[in-house]
Amino acid sequence: MRTILILIKKEFLQVFRNPLLIGILTVAPMVQFIIFPFCADYEIKVLHIAFIDNDHSTISQDLTHTFNASGYFISHGLVKNKKEAEKMMKHDKIDILVEFPHDFERSLYNNEPTQIAITANAINTMKAGIGTGYVQNIIGDYLNDFAQNNRPPQAPTKVSINISNVYWYNEQMNYKNLIVPGILVILVTLIGCYVTALNLVREKEIGTIEQVNVTPIRRWQFLLGKMIPFWILGISEFIIGLVIMKLVFGITVQGSIPMLLGCTAIYLLVMLGLGFFISSIADNQLQAMFIVLFLFIVFVLLSGLFTPTEGMPEWAHKINYLNPMSFFMNVIKKVVLKGTEVESLRTEFIVLSVMAVVINTGAVVSYKESSK
Repeated sequence: MRTILILIKKEFLQVFRNPLLIGILTVAPMVQFIIFPFCADYEIKVLHIAFIDNDHSTISQDLTHTFNASGYFISHGLVKNKKEAEKMMKHDKIDILVEFPHDFERSLYNNEPTQIAITANAINTMKAGIGTGYVQNIIGDYLNDFAQNNRPPQAPTKVSINISNVYWYNEQMNYKNLIVPGILVILVTLIGCYVTALNLVREKEIGTIEQVNVTPIRRWQFLLGKMIPFWILGISEFIIGLVIMKLVFGITVQGSIPMLLGCTAIYLLVMLGLGFFISSIADNQLQAMFIVLFLFIVFVLLSGLFTPTEGMPEWAHKINYLNPMSFFMNVIKKVVLKGTEVESLRTEFIVLSVMAVVINTGAVVSYKESSK
């Protein structure tokens, strides 16, 4: 035990003597954590729209002005034809084109079928999908009001059905409630895996690892001495992240904070073990960086932060069983947003614990092999 404590003290001294490493471990993650949620915005707040009015009626003009008052659209007014509209869309001047057909007003008054053509720039599929949804809602509301105000006196009164929406666990549908905890997971992953991988490889490059290998220190003692300081730093930054999440973004952890910290501790062991395993098979920092970057991108894309895992193909689901970030992301969502109890997180705890044991055992074995 004394040997491990001495190694931990030595590691902390090395960390605090390196101003650049201190910045990477403390300042950079916190700045990123505060800035990223404001940039990674799921909401579409500005859409450029133009119109082709083949009817030139009072209703088509009134409906055109309705978009100006919505707050989401910047109107570029009327365009002459589709060729001009296509040119504007090609140069990213407009995102959506709305075309009113001939006899649009007459068809409405005569209760005849009519059609409004909506064309969207689908280079950004999310923006196109949400934008067309906004357009359909505005047109739908306007036409409903028109139908109510212009109903003939003899027509039977239709039953009015009001539909109310209730969103559990995220009542305001605020994207920050999802993206902020997710970014905190990403930063903890980077601290656990990336920094530790580079740390041991640096020992190889400067030659100090050879001095350690000739000492009576056991391999597992050496790895523990390396891991525990970064584990403490990771837990500390996660706690600071929870405080920032509350003070800056107003997100309160609904579940048990000790349970959340316990799962974070296990997850950090997984990432630390993975970092040391990578460092044992890499010959230099460049190789370690490329391996970590490859795994990190796969982990993030399959974690469910940006796209729901339910919509992924079957082969992606199978790969996801090996993705520790996916399990920890589920824990964060359930504990922070739902307030889930420990019984519902049994699977995630077991899987992450098994991963921690397997990966750290592999790190010790691979380090022994590489040091021979």
